[in-house]
Amino acid sequence: MAKDYSEHIKKYNEILNNNPNDINALTSLARIYVKENKLNEAEKYYNKILENSPDNTEALYIIGFINMQKNNYKKAIDNFIKLIELGIDNAFVYEYLSIMDNNNRETFLNKAIEKHNQNKLKRKDYERISYMAYQSYKWRMYDFALYYAELTYSIKQTNDIINLLGCICFYREEYDKALSYFHELNFNCNKTNIYALCNIASCYRKKNSNNMAIKYLDRAKALDDNNKLIYFNIGTIYDKLGNIKSALENFNKAIEIDSNYTEAIDAKNLISI
Repeated sequence: MAKDYSEHIKKYNEILNNNPNDINALTSLARIYVKENKLNEAEKYYNKILENSPDNTEALYIIGFINMQKNNYKKAIDNFIKLIELGIDNAFVYEYLSIMDNNNRETFLNKAIEKHNQNKLKRKDYERISYMAYQSYKWRMYDFALYYAELTYSIKQTNDIINLLGCICFYREEYDKALSYFHELNFNCNKTNIYALCNIASCYRKKNSNNMAIKYLDRAKALDDNNKLIYFNIGTIYDKLGNIKSALENFNKAIEIDSNYTEAIDAKNLISI
């Protein structure tokens, strides 16, 4: 049940009636509205604080965060940069800046990592660190993604983060490390995770271990024999190995599942030429 702040709001408004610039009353009202998720109201009071005290770090941070949520990135960036100038340069401030300023993203991420290396990680940081791992991966900044994913893994070893680590290592061409993570994921899922099996196969393909790749794709196929992508990938491996008969069988099966599967149709036609 939400706490009733009506009496507190009334009290602080009475104070403001007598002194509109009372910093304690303004701050208290702003905090109440943040707790109630009434950010427009909170913003009004924090802006009033900044009118009288432009270096108020709490107001700068909250206004910056609110503007970031509203996609008013220029205003948010200005607030966070001022926080840094005032000496409030926590890792998450640099991380917020990296999200909004793609031109200086690498610089801000390096500063964030520098701060992380100076401070002990806390469990409450998990959600933000996890988010940064996925964001860095989305940006294809795989070195940063690996750093954040490993931090996340050190707090909690979820299957999602294990899979992300495997994907990051794959794109970093660290196929043995990727295999280790995908095998861990597959083991956690009682060896029935089709996605993990296919990723294991992809790693073996990159290592030119085609027979091992087929082995794991066959395991995936046993779990889902109506997956066109599995048949297509098996077909491409057999094609590379020169086993035309098996390649055609798998391409035909993929096309049987999806008659408009262009990649399989094209691959089959190339063999037939």
